[in-house]
Amino acid sequence: MKNLARFKEKVNARNIMVQAMYQLSFGHNTAKEIEDSFVKEFTKTKVDYIFFKNIFKYTVKNNDALKEQIYSKSDLELFGIKKIDVMEENILMLILSEYELDQTPKNILIDEAVRLSKKFGADNAYKFVNATLDTLLK
Repeated sequence: MKNLARFKEKVNARNIMVQAMYQLSFGHNTAKEIEDSFVKEFTKTKVDYIFFKNIFKYTVKNNDALKEQIYSKSDLELFGIKKIDVMEENILMLILSEYELDQTPKNILIDEAVRLSKKFGADNAYKFVNATLDTLLK
């Protein structure tokens, strides 16, 4: 039962990470301000805050390198797009960061990315995210 609780805390952390990255993309607040705000705002939610902080900080710090990695391996033509939407880009960066830091198994990362894409992304974004991560995580 403890493992399920820890799993739910990471799921919740991923949800708020996507929201934090989206807020950061507007450029109105610093990463530290957003991090502090989210930790304060979600105190009643079961969230793995250490996981949240580590992945969020890593993603912010390595933003350019992660984007370069995503764009170099993404098959944009196959999906008929010129640029990746902000939400999908953020989801991909967070998943790559988690892969680097937490070494979560690939199948779990892809499942979580698809879930996040369905929740926060465009209608069929999950297909692009799934295919892109399949290539990136090899």
